[in-house]
Amino acid sequence: MPATDEDVLIDDAISQRKAHKRGHNLLATLTVAAIFAVIGWFLAFWLRPLVKSIPLLPLGSVTTGLLVLGLVAFAVAALLVAGAFFAANPWSHWGDAIAGTCPLCGKRSLRVQTVEHAAWEEGHPEAGVKKAPRGVVTLCETPNCPYAVAKVTTPSPQR
Repeated sequence: MPATDEDVLIDDAISQRKAHKRGHNLLATLTVAAIFAVIGWFLAFWLRPLVKSIPLLPLGSVTTGLLVLGLVAFAVAALLVAGAFFAANPWSHWGDAIAGTCPLCGKRSLRVQTVEHAAWEEGHPEAGVKKAPRGVVTLCETPNCPYAVAKVTTPSPQR
């Protein structure tokens, strides 16, 4: 029996919350930032001095270009690190807090977020991402509390 749109959205929200708590997004972003920092170091502090050490070679614009590219790579790395701690911080909460108590556990730990399901068309990945449901999901943040409600705002198309 196919899952309802609400069930699909709730499953996606729980999956997003688990991924957010695990910190894989933070780790991936910091890895990319480290790669950009290494590229910046290589260009500015290794390749540029090497090119400058070649005698009788008028490469003012080349060494300046290497310095600029190295600094740009460092800037990208810094922006990625800053963005990672703001957007992919595993210590922050999933979703936005809402007023009220959980109907199951009675604690004030309800969080809400808009979720959109993305999936491939079965058997046809070349067709791209199919249209899927979108809605607002409310989850309880209390450990072991199974409370989850979804309100579909854009239903999935009928087959």
